[in-house]
Amino acid sequence: MVRGLMPLLTRQSPVAARALWSGLDAAAYPVATLAMLAGLVRALTPSNYGILVLALAASGVSLAINPAIAATTTRFVSQAAGESKSGGQSVAGVVTAALLAVTVIDLALLLATAPFRGSLARWVFGDATVGATTDAGNVLWFALLVVGIQQLDAVLAAAIRGLERFARQALIEILTRAALAAAVMWAAWHTRSVAAVLIAQCVVCALSVLVRAAALRQLLPDRQLFRRSGRAQISALFKYGGWMWLTVLAGVVYSSADRIIVGRSLGPAAAGQFNIYIQLTQLVHFVPTSLFAFSLPAFSRLTAQGGDSARQIAPAYRTYLGATSFMALVMALGLLASWPLLLRAVAGGTLQDPQWHVALLLTLNFLVLASNVAPYYLLLALGHSRTVSVISTCAMLVALLLMIALIPRFGMVGAALARLAYSAAILIFHLQARRILRSRRAAGL
Repeated sequence: MVRGLMPLLTRQSPVAARALWSGLDAAAYPVATLAMLAGLVRALTPSNYGILVLALAASGVSLAINPAIAATTTRFVSQAAGESKSGGQSVAGVVTAALLAVTVIDLALLLATAPFRGSLARWVFGDATVGATTDAGNVLWFALLVVGIQQLDAVLAAAIRGLERFARQALIEILTRAALAAAVMWAAWHTRSVAAVLIAQCVVCALSVLVRAAALRQLLPDRQLFRRSGRAQISALFKYGGWMWLTVLAGVVYSSADRIIVGRSLGPAAAGQFNIYIQLTQLVHFVPTSLFAFSLPAFSRLTAQGGDSARQIAPAYRTYLGATSFMALVMALGLLASWPLLLRAVAGGTLQDPQWHVALLLTLNFLVLASNVAPYYLLLALGHSRTVSVISTCAMLVALLLMIALIPRFGMVGAALARLAYSAAILIFHLQARRILRSRRAAGL
């Protein structure tokens, strides 16, 4: 049935087909996350759930460079497949360079942090580890290992998306996330241990790496996944990826630092509660971003092909901008209207104070972020990673200063206000996108 549906959708609307599979691909993550959240808040104590949130947040900051490599992989794989008859060889070279970089970084961080994991845990968790049922240092190290394996998986997924094989990627992602949710909830309910939950994540994510590597290998003409990369290819990859690293670092700090500061200021239970609010409200941004994630490889391919193909970029950009903004607005209104019901469904009776005003500020923040989806992908596809990086980093620094100043005084409201400041600052993406499109039109592109 699926095989019969795909050609029909593609004939009717290639954009609809890509959006459908791209949306299914990305929907697997929030659906699985919400399912795990609902199970974990009931299986673990509020303090232990907060410790799990803090450990993953701290690990995400430490490995911020790796998602940058994944995003860079998507762009360069798209270009290699679009501009070269020997695209399979070029793609293999990009994938090899990206996997090697991620592996080296992961191993270096794991080995460097292992002797100091106890001290790092005390810095991240504060006094919350006193009386905990699991060793805090091991929890933090396992969280680092989970994120590291996930980044290897992310590079392989990025390559499949770069080849614009959205259906294959979506099916793998759905199965992987379902297995991950089942394994994590089983471990939580049977052990009540944070460390066991993280070990279960490690096992499932490692299996996902193997499955995705086999799937990517089947897409390459000579079935060869690894190939020596040319010096020019590696140089271009890391020059672009270096700016992307700053972009992703800004995003990771923006999305993780407030949870760490909330945890240290108000305790891990408060960090867990704030994380629940974020997991729900971020859907306003996550769904439009996911549905239109295909625009990054599509814009990259059109740019590489040039000519009439390149002239399709501007009208496509305007269409995507209107669609993502409208979709986010509808989702924001629906989420706010059903907030009490959603909170009860996910967290049950574990939250004593729902704090609707925090939900309102976070929803507004993600609504503004969603309006930046189209210009963000356009700027990256056209090679303006430096512009994206500078804007994102400056916005992150402003938000970080506000977090430090506002969270100890206003708690979760302060954290939500700091996030809103970040999203408002990167509205500059719109101005940059308009300027670049105007320049391209003047040049006849």
